[in-house]
Amino acid sequence: MKILQYINGRTILVITIALISCYWSLRFDFKLHFDVVLFGLAIAFPLATSIQTAFKRREKALEYLSLFRAGMIAIHYSLQGEEKLVPAAKEDAKKILNKVTDQLFTQLRESNGDMKQFQEAFDDVMKFVQSNREFISGRIVVRIIRYLKEAVNGATFLLSLIEHRTMAGLRFYSLSFIHVYAVLQAPMMVYEFNNQLSDWAIYFAAAFSSLILITLFNFQRLIEFPFDQKGADDIDLDDFKLNL
Repeated sequence: MKILQYINGRTILVITIALISCYWSLRFDFKLHFDVVLFGLAIAFPLATSIQTAFKRREKALEYLSLFRAGMIAIHYSLQGEEKLVPAAKEDAKKILNKVTDQLFTQLRESNGDMKQFQEAFDDVMKFVQSNREFISGRIVVRIIRYLKEAVNGATFLLSLIEHRTMAGLRFYSLSFIHVYAVLQAPMMVYEFNNQLSDWAIYFAAAFSSLILITLFNFQRLIEFPFDQKGADDIDLDDFKLNL
């Protein structure tokens, strides 16, 4: 199940740190008085900002994916509607457009942001137009170039998502404070609730709060690039195939 991707080695590490901290704090009655609001700001702000940015990337990815597909479909209909093109040439056009789309989707799934590799496949569209120029009217050529521009814009943005992720410094800052909080939350809870909660309640609260924070961090990492099919909320590229 993809939902289990949100629980990984990082999750186990943070929970283990929290439980060890609980053990030592309870055994040696180690207490710490610290304003938990500061931890909330240190963790929640960068984490919320990163998740929000990742969601925006996902929404933009859907927008540009739709732009790419719309451009390719428009090129397809422009060529299929050209009466001078023979049926064999129209079939070749379908194969080329499918090949370009498959190339882009393969690179997205494999996190391969090589623009040159995609451009080589995309150049076949213009090569086809040039080789059949005598059968394609000037009006259709101008239209195809306009649609190509839309498709290229969409593909370029999608490939750029591979190399340019959310701010690494903000993610590192958030992850660092999650680990610090896992260490210090136990003595803070002992200070606040030692006479009110049982030891097992403190263990559970420390582990559960650490689980929530690190799961949110893992969630952000998985949705910031929605094409690798690792997260439960990834975009299904098969829904955007041309199927020509």
